[in-house]
Amino acid sequence: MPLLRWMLVLLCLLPLGVRGETLTWGVLPLPGVFNVRDGELVDGVLYEAMQLLDAQLAELQIRYEVLPFARLEQRLLAGEPLCISGQLQSAERDRLGHFVAFLQSPPIHVLVRRQTYAQLALDEGRVSLAWLLANPYLRGALTRGRVYPPAIREPLQQALDARRLLELAAGTAGDNLLLMVSHRRIDYAFEYPMVYTEVARSFSLGDSLVSVPLLEGDALVPVGFYCPRTA
Repeated sequence: MPLLRWMLVLLCLLPLGVRGETLTWGVLPLPGVFNVRDGELVDGVLYEAMQLLDAQLAELQIRYEVLPFARLEQRLLAGEPLCISGQLQSAERDRLGHFVAFLQSPPIHVLVRRQTYAQLALDEGRVSLAWLLANPYLRGALTRGRVYPPAIREPLQQALDARRLLELAAGTAGDNLLLMVSHRRIDYAFEYPMVYTEVARSFSLGDSLVSVPLLEGDALVPVGFYCPRTA
């Protein structure tokens, strides 16, 4: 569905009780998606989409806050006029509030070093998640507390439970995993290509990485925001 059509749907869903008031977009800094410099939100793919949305909400006073997810979650549950943007829907996060999708996200990829890429069993340029998780010679990791796309969520959790994957605390947005892959501390991580492009531009990498599509989970995924369950 085109972006503007999503926006028209969104406008119909916005609670009438907040019109004329302040609406805060709470965001997590994710390179390439929401870029933050010196504590200020400056650009990014999703930030630009939010600007188009903001232009349709002339009756609201719009502001942005960049905060850790735990703090955003606390404020949302308290019923503050705040919506957390840039989210995938999950059963766990549905307890936070109402989910509204307004964009389609490209598929998540696996990021590996070029040396590791040569070891992958590829099928038309894609790698099987099942093969990757079963490989005892490659070490992968996830970001603790992050929601991954639905098509790969269950196998990732199963791999965590079986200790075939590490679960590591994030920095601000999980980009530390890409740096760990680059500096050979782990062999692969799951991320969006646009995130790696920004990380490679903004950070000092050891080895360059290759973004490899997954055989599983290659469909577009709805991305949106959670708003409080209030009038």
